[in-house]
Amino acid sequence: MLKATVNNVYPPRGATLPQGLEAKLATLSDSFLIHIQEFSPNLYIFMAKDYTHELLCKMTLEIKEVFVSLEEDSEGGEYLAPVVACNFPSINFQKLNEKTSFDGYLQELLMGQFQLKILEYLLLFCQQEDAAKLILTLNDTGLDYLKFYRRFLVLEEQVTTSRGGETQIVIPIDMGTYDNVIDFMDKIDREFRCALWRGQSVNTAFRDYLKSNACL
Repeated sequence: MLKATVNNVYPPRGATLPQGLEAKLATLSDSFLIHIQEFSPNLYIFMAKDYTHELLCKMTLEIKEVFVSLEEDSEGGEYLAPVVACNFPSINFQKLNEKTSFDGYLQELLMGQFQLKILEYLLLFCQQEDAAKLILTLNDTGLDYLKFYRRFLVLEEQVTTSRGGETQIVIPIDMGTYDNVIDFMDKIDREFRCALWRGQSVNTAFRDYLKSNACL
């Protein structure tokens, strides 16, 4: 049986009091939405929407119990633990292309920031549900996410599903993973802002993007 929601959730680095999923959701700006709704005891609908760039990701999260190994156990011991599994959907970025004047650098970085934001809230949800791991299954059209997710996973393998051959990745649920995701998001954001300001004089797409996003 799955454990009930616990209070041992991810705190920000160096903080003494933990910040849970609900508290984090309360800090979201009007331009970004995360909505998680329980569909049945073990199924949840997860939706992320970036209003500024018109990006939408919607998927079903399933909580199930599987045998997981203890990394510190040299004898390969396993225990039954809940995990969160989902099929990562394709994200339509046609509107993003238009908003970035079809500039490849802008498209890649903005999509990457959106994907990392999704991962942040997936990790928080997993920790709230006391899950040991996050298991993501991606088809060929979703493999671009691996560029940003690969640094956090502990397993990547090819699997056969009802949809055919797909890639499955496993990301551990612990403080180290969450901290690494947040640090990487901050790094990407700093580099993105610097590139925009430095390149605006020669790149019209950068210049137009800065004009339409005055907060940068």
